[in-house]
Amino acid sequence: MLKFKEMTKQQKHDMFMRFFKIFVGTILLAIGQAIFIEQCALVIGGVASIGNIINYFINTQYTVRVTVVVLNVLCFLLGLIFLGKKFSAQTLISTIIYTIAYPIISSLMHTDFMAFLKMPLENGQFTDVTLLLAGMFGGMISGLGIAMCFLGGGSTGGVDVFAILFAKITHTKAPLWMFVVDSTVVFLGYIILGQGNLIYFLVCVLSALLCSLTTELIMSKQNNSFVVNIVSDKWNEINDFIINDLDRGSTLIDVVGGYTMKNRRMIQAAISRHQYSLLLSKISEIDKEAFVTINSAHEINGEGFDSLPYSMKQKKGK
Repeated sequence: MLKFKEMTKQQKHDMFMRFFKIFVGTILLAIGQAIFIEQCALVIGGVASIGNIINYFINTQYTVRVTVVVLNVLCFLLGLIFLGKKFSAQTLISTIIYTIAYPIISSLMHTDFMAFLKMPLENGQFTDVTLLLAGMFGGMISGLGIAMCFLGGGSTGGVDVFAILFAKITHTKAPLWMFVVDSTVVFLGYIILGQGNLIYFLVCVLSALLCSLTTELIMSKQNNSFVVNIVSDKWNEINDFIINDLDRGSTLIDVVGGYTMKNRRMIQAAISRHQYSLLLSKISEIDKEAFVTINSAHEINGEGFDSLPYSMKQKKGK
């Protein structure tokens, strides 16, 4: 990794922009969760939602904040121990910012300074319309924040660490476990906080969906898939990671260095945006001297990606 003094002006600018996106994204996530999700005690997945559930049993104005801080630190340490330093490095900045920002924003919600953001009560309870609006805006703002963190090359971490750990242990897909973990949290919220209230449950589900859809919508406007070319003396280890851990295929190409005139081996592989940071971190861990070029792909068809378009001519010819 280059030292700051050794970086070019463009590299410093790129690094600053990545940090800026992670910072703004994390603040937006904290705003969406603290102002809307916590205030209306909604459960859409994540550490703040778990805090809302715990607050049902230990009802104080500090419960959710303390839960967020403790769980965030705990999840980060679990990731550091079981998933490695490189993975934890991706979540470090966001973890620090969120752990500081969330309690501050949550505390401000109990002051007159933020009184204009407090949801109206009717007979001491939130109306269904209030819950719906809070869930919609909380989900969309949270999704926007998560997307910005991803665009900055970071990750919000949190309970996603458990999903990735389960995926690693069972050798299955991480998105499947993310769905299982978030669904479990939402279902517990429905049983404990919603107490069988179908409207409450539907609002929580809608909020979670809007969070996910907002993230996907923003990310779909960016590079969705990438083609990577990797030249490294340790190509075998990198290739094993691509095949076994990322579950992607690869092509090995014999190349000759134009400057050194040495025979080398280049790996070419297609990956999704979710695997982008994981692959770069692993390459850095295996071989810091590796030469990597990454190109965005307009479309990738084949196994693991979208299917090839069905030919109408073939259909007519049969």
